[in-house]
Amino acid sequence: MKVIFTYLTSFLGHGGIEKFNKSFIRAVDAHIDEISLEVISAYDTSSDSNYIKEAAFRGYRGKRASYIFGILKKIFSADVLIIGHINLAIVGLAAKMINPNIKLILITHGIDVWYDLSWAKKKLLNSTDVILSVSSFTKQKLMTKHQIIGTKIILFPNTLDPFFFFPTEFLKPAYLLQRYHIFDRQPVILSLCRLSSKEGYKGYDTVIKALPLVIAVYPDIKYVIVGKYDQQEYERVTMLAKQVGVFDNLLLTGFVPDEELTDHYLLSDLFVMPSREEGFGIVYIEAMACGLPVVAGNVDGSVDALDHGNLGTLVDPTDHDAIATAILQNLAHKMNHEEKIDLQRRVISKFGFSKFTARLTDIIKELKEREHVRH
Repeated sequence: MKVIFTYLTSFLGHGGIEKFNKSFIRAVDAHIDEISLEVISAYDTSSDSNYIKEAAFRGYRGKRASYIFGILKKIFSADVLIIGHINLAIVGLAAKMINPNIKLILITHGIDVWYDLSWAKKKLLNSTDVILSVSSFTKQKLMTKHQIIGTKIILFPNTLDPFFFFPTEFLKPAYLLQRYHIFDRQPVILSLCRLSSKEGYKGYDTVIKALPLVIAVYPDIKYVIVGKYDQQEYERVTMLAKQVGVFDNLLLTGFVPDEELTDHYLLSDLFVMPSREEGFGIVYIEAMACGLPVVAGNVDGSVDALDHGNLGTLVDPTDHDAIATAILQNLAHKMNHEEKIDLQRRVISKFGFSKFTARLTDIIKELKEREHVRH
């Protein structure tokens, strides 16, 4: 079976969709038998041999006309086209016209399909054979907002990267304590996200507003926000922290390389990100895989990442009193080594790469069986 996976970016960025795409590529290429895979990116300039063989990859560097022409040439001989983002709807619609027998799989991540869509995107939702939804929240949105039949949508949650480092010891890294001037026993809460003036749903504002209640109990607590920021958002966030009197407790690190992420989770006592529009939230499962308890919002795909509250604490993301209470409750119980290992084990059992690969194998197998019956 010849499979084409086309997407926007994987190897250029560090966001959740990029992480998903890399794991998806690795799962198909290395673990599913009898598949001939071609990976075609609209924007990537190069690949990573850990995830895909160079010969099976083509990146079009944002050259749209070349990308469209290049992928449509491949459609004639393909059995399955997997579309990594609904923004590539035109490719899927053109593929069905060129090769009516091709099977279309669309991956939906979150806000990309929660709201009003263009004609082409709505047409793709109805034309595709299978829709993979990373959360039950997004599946419900597809059904209620766009009237997609539930049997067409397969729940397909995110996973931990196949090369993610799982710590077995949970000591705070000395070099980060030194870098950020934090004492070993000083309580640290962490968010990991991009800080953008064009987005406003990650929840760090509400955490900042909740901090005065937390500081009353833990006056030396440090709220560390890891992630790139634009200057406008940096100024707005620091001004907010000054207004509520928590500026000295806030630390914005800016961009942190991937190889330091696990250490930043280990630096922390609690991961807090009460997002309101999270498609899933890979950072939640990464944090828990590092033995870190998590507080997340209860109104979006975060619910799936925390297994409906079985793995962490879900709160109203707009209620800073509730967030402060959740932070205090989690900090009051300092997890021991055995509890951290158990949390790690449970999140790997639910969202580990082998589970992800098994789900994907079953989906591809079912498509192959359908094709066999049709012939």
